[in-house]
Amino acid sequence: MRIRPSVVVALGIGYVLGARAGRDHYDAIMRQAREVRERPEVQSVAGVVSAQAGALAQRVRTVLGSAQDSDGTTFAASLGAHSSNGVGVHSR
Repeated sequence: MRIRPSVVVALGIGYVLGARAGRDHYDAIMRQAREVRERPEVQSVAGVVSAQAGALAQRVRTVLGSAQDSDGTTFAASLGAHSSNGVGVHSR
């Protein structure tokens, strides 16, 4: 089966126009997200949520720091024994 050059050209034009339209849509979405993120109300809520998340993380560290595993090590110590990619590096 032979593919006509006009079909190849039409597919190429369709691809270019579709990619451009997709990029414009993506840019519009990102522009709207940036506008929402910069609103003072959103900034205020983000600050409150961030503070609450920090307090919750500290509380979790405290609770895990006092809990012990069956071999006497704390959960917090075993959590600290992980590499940066999340794979455990226990030496037990």
